[in-house]
Amino acid sequence: MPKRAPVDSMRVGVWHRCIVSVGGVGALGAVPLSRSVGAVPDADEPIDPPAAQPPSDQPNEPAVPERSNAEAGTEVSQDLSRRRSAFFRRGSGTMSPVAGMPTPSGGRWTGKEADQQIRAFLIRLAGDRNLVHRDDPVELLRENDLLLLFGPEEETAFADLALRFPEETVTRWATLLSGGDRSEAFGPRSRSERRDEASLLREFQVGLRKRVMGGVLLLALLVTLGYGTRSVLSDGPEDRSGRALRFTGATVVDAEGKPVGRVDGGPPVAEPGLIGLADRVVAVLRGEGPAENRIRLDVPESDLPVRPGSLLATVFEYRGGQVAIAGPENWWADACIRVTVATGSLRPLDVVVHEVDEGACPVGLGGRAARVTCAGRSILMLAVDIPQGEVKLDEGGLAWAEVIRFGVETAPAATSKWELLAVRGAIAVADPEGNAEVAVPAFGGAAGDVVTVEIGGVIGECTLA
Repeated sequence: MPKRAPVDSMRVGVWHRCIVSVGGVGALGAVPLSRSVGAVPDADEPIDPPAAQPPSDQPNEPAVPERSNAEAGTEVSQDLSRRRSAFFRRGSGTMSPVAGMPTPSGGRWTGKEADQQIRAFLIRLAGDRNLVHRDDPVELLRENDLLLLFGPEEETAFADLALRFPEETVTRWATLLSGGDRSEAFGPRSRSERRDEASLLREFQVGLRKRVMGGVLLLALLVTLGYGTRSVLSDGPEDRSGRALRFTGATVVDAEGKPVGRVDGGPPVAEPGLIGLADRVVAVLRGEGPAENRIRLDVPESDLPVRPGSLLATVFEYRGGQVAIAGPENWWADACIRVTVATGSLRPLDVVVHEVDEGACPVGLGGRAARVTCAGRSILMLAVDIPQGEVKLDEGGLAWAEVIRFGVETAPAATSKWELLAVRGAIAVADPEGNAEVAVPAFGGAAGDVVTVEIGGVIGECTLA
């Protein structure tokens, strides 16, 4: 019998792959599912040998003569020979052992963690084959010829796993799976089964780009949230000094700090940008339930304290802030007038209330008693405290005096259907675009002087107190 050529153990992988392609289904479809990735056995855990195989149903075939003497350098152990003889046995399944594995998520593993996951992947890939245990996954792959079990499905599953490998692990296993120099000991893979290294690297790069883009988006979101939180929690609010009520001069005082008898200046003439109209009706019916459900917009004029739109108001500087209100004759004789100096967000800074007859104002109406500066038949001027510049609020933060709200309030009788009834208006500094900067006009005079007040074309006289 002619002598057989020596077996090249470095090329054993080639012959095994040829057997796979001739067999039809091959080893990839013949392995039932076993362990899952992540269930890495301990170093002292035994790997069970395969169960006894039933006798073949195939008819008797002539046995292949065995060599009695192996060539020098080609001998293999009896255990390795027995394992290799059963390596490509046909199984009953057609699904890859690693099919349906979940895609890992999270950050990159360390080298040790990656080796543990690769080893678990290889054990699952081997199914119930009898394996030689090795802690190093490369040695486990080499010792048991497991590279021969890698097909397109297995490579796809391994590529998903490799997204969390460190760079050195990615480089080593990309070389092994691409049939490079490092994997020659396992035999080069066939052209039809080998995945192009550039394609594998592209998949790695796509995964890396996704991670980088995700990191950039997360960073942008954190920066946006940081600026938003900073603007909300910042102690330095927007500078609104240009919208504040600003006096043109200083209050004239004597050596003891008291206002002088006469203040130099002309008659009080209103600044057109600082005129407000009382045209807003506030009416709430008496009854049960939330007040917002009892608000009424249509109110009989006879029920109102004054006709809407009949009062004009402005602000002057005379020994401090003054709010002058002009209307029909004797409009204020039995009325309740309230004036509020507020911030742009309507936070009150000063509130004054004036009533001629006690009981004209509703019970519980807040505010201090107002000091009358000038009074006439159609003109009423009340002193208010208008802070100049920024104001430190008790609750924290800064604000400016930007709005003056005024109104005539009604004290409804017990039999009235109204719980709240008032006609109100407001004086604001800025124009609709919010860019006007106007100063509060000043006027002069002394106590007892009769001055002529002009507010938006309405002229009236009052006597300084």
